Amino acid sequence: MSSITTFCPSCGQALGPEQGNFCPQCAITFQPPSSPLQPVESGSKWLDLLWALIVWGVSGGFLLMLDLVFRLGYKLAYGGLPEVQVTKGVVIISLALTLIMHVVGFVAAWLVVTRIGRRPFWQSLGWGWAPQFKLVHAVGLAFLMIGVAVLLENTLPHKETDLEKFLKMGMSVRIMVAVLAVVTAPLIEEIVYRGVVYSSVERLVGKGAAVALVTLLFALVHVPQYWGSVAAITAIVSLSLVLTLLRAWTGKLLPCVVTHLVYNGVQAVVLLVAPEDAAKDQQNQAAFMAVLQCLGLS
Repeated sequence: MSSITTFCPSCGQALGPEQGNFCPQCAITFQPPSSPLQPVESGSKWLDLLWALIVWGVSGGFLLMLDLVFRLGYKLAYGGLPEVQVTKGVVIISLALTLIMHVVGFVAAWLVVTRIGRRPFWQSLGWGWAPQFKLVHAVGLAFLMIGVAVLLENTLPHKETDLEKFLKMGMSVRIMVAVLAVVTAPLIEEIVYRGVVYSSVERLVGKGAAVALVTLLFALVHVPQYWGSVAAITAIVSLSLVLTLLRAWTGKLLPCVVTHLVYNGVQAVVLLVAPEDAAKDQQNQAAFMAVLQCLGLS
């Protein structure tokens, strides 16, 4: 029998040979927490995926589907789509609707992730900072993606989008766009896509399928209003892929939120400082275009 006596590192009590690293009282406190990606309650992973897709739907996906059904029905009935005039009233309604969808999406995400308050929200999402990915990396990655957008703008086909029309509606509209782009879009969209949807798909079929599906869903919501502009579509798909790969690599959500925030924030600042140049200079259009791409405005 060993003559070495061990002590509890928390309270100093002598430990018997049959005890572990802590005494019975301290073992309860120092018990390792469960993995944030594992649900506390047993349940179907397919059901978790269904609820995740519902969260995606109420945050904008269902509205997209209704819009596509309307456009398809109108085209089949009349042979073409009507020309919609972009006015300041239409822009304000679009911005207000976007804000409402952000709020509804956050509430839905909280209800699903916490099981209506029975689980911790941020821990279950995988919130936190990855030690291998620092703040300077987030800033650098955001600027790199802005550079990619500008490069695509100058190399791929591009036609005038709603962004140029939005920018001509006055400073009040540009301020509202900038506020949504910085205050709500990075957080809510990352919670929905790289938080709720990604986690449920990864638990079910693994990282590869999760990256593919989340990239597709994020692009699907943003692509229709930029249909015809190869540069804009390629830029938003690239951004979605990079952010989702970042989530898969780090295992955390906060790096995605910060990168998304810097990406939108830089463009929002330039949007307010030089709005007229943004509307007229084709070389700068891609940088400002990404603001509305990330908001999903039409």
